[in-house]
Amino acid sequence: MKTRDLSPLREPTARMNTGKAIFLFVPFLFLFMSLSCSGYYGRLTVPWRLEDRMTIGKLTAEVNNFLVYYAGPSFSFPSALLFDPKEDGRKIVPDQWVQVQDRTQLHEIVEWLEFSPTFRPTLFTILGPDDKIYGYLYSYKTDVLIKAIGDHTLWVSNIPVPPINYGGVGPARR
Repeated sequence: MKTRDLSPLREPTARMNTGKAIFLFVPFLFLFMSLSCSGYYGRLTVPWRLEDRMTIGKLTAEVNNFLVYYAGPSFSFPSALLFDPKEDGRKIVPDQWVQVQDRTQLHEIVEWLEFSPTFRPTLFTILGPDDKIYGYLYSYKTDVLIKAIGDHTLWVSNIPVPPINYGGVGPARR
């Protein structure tokens, strides 16, 4: 009776154990990285998820309770509005944003933001790393960089204007 050499059969088992170890290790690595880095950034969410009944109409009506900023080249060509509550003990530091001067200017900015049929703005709640409300953002952009730069202070990056189709691109039409 011949005995078979079983060593070739054991080699795939060793590879399978290594594969299982990698398969289990990688998700834990991603989980650790995401939890360790999440303490330094804020995030956006929609108000209805927090049962926060805020709307852009309420914000414009209660403008005296907020520091209001706009992003964009001018108030007649804005890309976003930022509302920072004055009396909440938290602060938002916008990067390259301009403070809105009065209600008339605010209403004009809202009209310009809502004018675009392809890049409709949405109202977002700005949450800090501690999951507390820091303010509101009204913009077409959903991926905004928000960093904690101190205790109870968030930095919000500038938001570029949406792309514009000037028409006439390509060969001339007859």
